[in-house]
Amino acid sequence: MKAMYGVVLLYTEGMAICEDDWEDLWCAEMPEEFVTEGDGIEIDGLTPLEDLPTEQQTRIKNELDALPEEYLDVLRNYGGKGKFDLS
Repeated sequence: MKAMYGVVLLYTEGMAICEDDWEDLWCAEMPEEFVTEGDGIEIDGLTPLEDLPTEQQTRIKNELDALPEEYLDVLRNYGGKGKFDLS
């Protein structure tokens, strides 16, 4: 079976938040030093965001919504937050 991958969009609440090609969100608890926004990550074994408590889902989605769309596009298409200046 072919592995499914997503891209890391955000690190928050001790989790990497990832998005797959169908714009579904996934999360994985991990130390921050192992997370780089824009990196690809295998989503097999990750938790769908919808499985988190509603309040937590809302907080995470609000953080994602606060990010500039251009920044998210760079992560999705080119990888690496270093390719975008958030200042």
